[in-house]
Amino acid sequence: MDLNHRGVYTALITPFTADGKVDYTAFEALLEFLIDKGVHGLFPLGTTGEGILMSVEERKQVAQFVVRAANNRVPVIVHVGHVRTEETIELARHAASVGASAVAAVTPYYFHLGPSELFQHYVALSQAVPEDFPIFTYHIPSNARNAVTPELIKRLLDETPNIRGLKYSSDQLTELQDILLTAGDDLTVMLGPDHLVLPGLTLGIQGSVSGCSNVFPEPYVRLFHAYWAGQLQEAQRQQKIIAELVRIFRAGARLSLFKEALAFRGLTGGHVRAPLGPLSADEQRVLFEQLESLAERYKW
Repeated sequence: MDLNHRGVYTALITPFTADGKVDYTAFEALLEFLIDKGVHGLFPLGTTGEGILMSVEERKQVAQFVVRAANNRVPVIVHVGHVRTEETIELARHAASVGASAVAAVTPYYFHLGPSELFQHYVALSQAVPEDFPIFTYHIPSNARNAVTPELIKRLLDETPNIRGLKYSSDQLTELQDILLTAGDDLTVMLGPDHLVLPGLTLGIQGSVSGCSNVFPEPYVRLFHAYWAGQLQEAQRQQKIIAELVRIFRAGARLSLFKEALAFRGLTGGHVRAPLGPLSADEQRVLFEQLESLAERYKW
């Protein structure tokens, strides 16, 4: 099983038109921009991609589109998590059939599940796809109430052939270290919080799944290449730039911020889907003032 996922994977936004349809022309332009800038992989239909606001059929269409547009130039990890096990399985089988590199599945996020129920959910997913098709569990406690614990990870590693990855979207580095120590070298970890990429690398993560990299992929690509080359000071410099980006994009309606900011790069981010809302005129003005200041300092 090829689970050599590392580097920055962009947590793709999904551009929507004003009437709520996926804008595939804008989407293709974004993918070409990101691949040209050197991102190491793509992660469609996650939190940043508004996947849970789409129907199963829409998610299938987007997954197929991204895989085909990537055209084997970079790996694609498709998020297939759903509140129901049946839909999670359906989406995972589809992603495997269209050529995704792997899938990730957030824990079911409405009912509180006990350890055995959560384990059985992932076992069902594991058994529904080929044994050599990689699966990432997805821990995001801010949005999904059921946690991926070190104990769950260890049991899944021991008892399934293809659950070998974790997308960890929390800033609890002590917990992350515990997971890494428990799992050993059998687990590939992709980190969600952008401001912790470099600290995470020193703990042993392999990569980052980043929303901010939709707009500014450059510092992420540079950080990873500097770290891999042993250039720690340069990696630290890029992490500081990323921290500034995080400050900008943490304010207000985060997904709308990403989408509006793409205009700064000559791209169309489109609309968000309800119940998410757009930026106000004042929020747009502040965003572009901050981006212009950042671009001036770093010559983007």
